[in-house]
Amino acid sequence: MVYCDMVDLTYLTWTLSRNSSGTAGSFLKPYEQSGGVKYYYKLSNFDTVRGIYGHECLNEIVAQNIAAALKIPHLEYDLFSAEVKIDGKHYRTWLTRSADFKTVGEHKLAFETYYEMTRLEDEDVWTFILRNQLNQYFYNIFILDYLICNRDRHGANIEVLEKKGAYRMAPVFDNGLSLLFSCYDDGKAMESFDRRKDGPVNNYVGAMSLTENLRKVPREMVEEVLNADLSEAVIFKGMENVMLSENEAVPRQYWGCIRDMIRERRDDIAKIFH
Repeated sequence: MVYCDMVDLTYLTWTLSRNSSGTAGSFLKPYEQSGGVKYYYKLSNFDTVRGIYGHECLNEIVAQNIAAALKIPHLEYDLFSAEVKIDGKHYRTWLTRSADFKTVGEHKLAFETYYEMTRLEDEDVWTFILRNQLNQYFYNIFILDYLICNRDRHGANIEVLEKKGAYRMAPVFDNGLSLLFSCYDDGKAMESFDRRKDGPVNNYVGAMSLTENLRKVPREMVEEVLNADLSEAVIFKGMENVMLSENEAVPRQYWGCIRDMIRERRDDIAKIFH
């Protein structure tokens, strides 16, 4: 769901958690319990100088719309126009909310941890994936990440859920560092961005090249992607009012550049396999 009317979320506590020791920005993720469900909230980037900036939250909605069109199991996000308070300052922004995907009694662990815990001696990651029949899951990731040019599929944003010794893969989530994220709020940078870029990417599974990872995918799955409806109406589903909102979420160039990017990258998939 997309909520364009301003929502008061100033009651949430946003804990500053740095991206890494070398970056100034932060991704802030509070949570709350409501109706027996645990919800997580996420802003785009934040620092104390620029405030809230970027458009990772909208990227999440585009990515989930594409995943839904391709029938890839994924975490569902709601998009909110909201007022928040961070360190005593008020900001009006767009943010996402998602429900906890764990069931009662489940525990989550990073895929890299799961691999290290359960792999055979000298077993590499892809052999481990094949032995555990997880290749279909990762084929889906390779396809989605190629289409959205996801640069950050590290080992901790692929998760495994465990309950009483039984394991299952979590739905695909955390797709915000994709598409035009590095352009932040610069419309001219969006227009000049290399929409067909390949890498390098921060992947735990596969190569640093989105193209090389895509080549692992069976041809029949690729044909399904080429035949799927990825029209503008599909990739921006639910965001029609965001595009028209007075509370401008992104530079106007965002919408056309994203539309063209998805079309061009799907055309490139056809070229790679044909």
